[in-house]
Amino acid sequence: MKKLLVILIFLIWSILLYSAQAMQVDNPQYQPKVIHPGDDVDLWIKITNNNYDDEVKDVVVEVTPHYPFELRQVNPVKGKAEISHLNPGEADTVYFKLHVDENAPSRDYRIDVKVSYDEVDKEDGKEIVHHKEITKIYYLHVYGVASFEIDVNDTSIIPGKTKTIRLDIKNVGTGNAKYLNIYLIGNNKINILGGGSYYIGCLKPNHQYILPVKVYAVPEIEDGIYSINARLFWVGEDGNQYNLTIPLNIKILKKIYKNQPYIYLDDVENKGDYVEITVGVANRGISKIKHCVMILNANGKIYTKYIGDLDEDDYDTSIFDVDNFGNISIKTTVTYFDDYHNQYNITKTFNIHVEKAKKEESLNLMYIIGGIFALIVILYVIKRRKKKLQEIEEI
Repeated sequence: MKKLLVILIFLIWSILLYSAQAMQVDNPQYQPKVIHPGDDVDLWIKITNNNYDDEVKDVVVEVTPHYPFELRQVNPVKGKAEISHLNPGEADTVYFKLHVDENAPSRDYRIDVKVSYDEVDKEDGKEIVHHKEITKIYYLHVYGVASFEIDVNDTSIIPGKTKTIRLDIKNVGTGNAKYLNIYLIGNNKINILGGGSYYIGCLKPNHQYILPVKVYAVPEIEDGIYSINARLFWVGEDGNQYNLTIPLNIKILKKIYKNQPYIYLDDVENKGDYVEITVGVANRGISKIKHCVMILNANGKIYTKYIGDLDEDDYDTSIFDVDNFGNISIKTTVTYFDDYHNQYNITKTFNIHVEKAKKEESLNLMYIIGGIFALIVILYVIKRRKKKLQEIEEI
């Protein structure tokens, strides 16, 4: 009895299985084989009538995609394809097109395929129609693609100096970047210290990596924006190799140091009625100082001279006529600007002592002696000439 029951159950199961498999739905075929975010995917589904006794009519194949897939219009009704009939053992293929969202991360995504049809049985010369439906679920894998942004925390570099900058490398794509390498390439003005080659490893989407880099700018570089290149190489989730070059802008900013201008007392000369004071200023830095003005305060009296621009290792002097004598306090201030019109000033004080020369009330003794001597010579010459004339008259 038990054996008979088991055989009966097996027969029923076989009949149901045969009935369920009367319409065969193959796994979807698609192109491209490796699907990335943003792709348009061609999808083909093969339908086969496995019932070798009956034909099927009014076959309707419907595709219902889930995120990130979206149907494109390729059939009269979007997402629906029709086959008028299939003879026993006959097959046909229907076509759909899907679009993948550009921001889809890597994973398997579901699509539902529903096949409805009418199976026609012939019994005693009559057609008996059985309406049936099959729904199958498939998963298509989307391979995300890594993409990168690099931010630099502080790009201002002073010529002749080494500075450590931080590169914030962020994977803004949708896939993992495996075996990630970065190569930094400088130029003849900006050097990357330490070789410029760095291995990061795997960087997942929306993750970042902070990379400290030492950069050196040559002393003779001018102010401005200069580019260095970051070249990234990695292996994607699909096994393909990728690379990307990102330019990084480095700002060169020449700095003027507080002790860069040097004020010095060049000369002091007593001119009798006034004192001639020569004051100089020298640029001891590598950056130009512009629009220099020298202001001299001598015992409360102000004197001003315009100097102009001073290049690296350049200097200039200004002469001031000061009508003070004795102890003179010379407070000298130089104001100047950098390339960005920021104003600076430096002050230095010199203390000097100059005695005023006394005026003579009478002629100098040397002039008197010289005058007397000249008078004696003249009288002597006159006397000799007169004596000579007398001798001539006597003859």
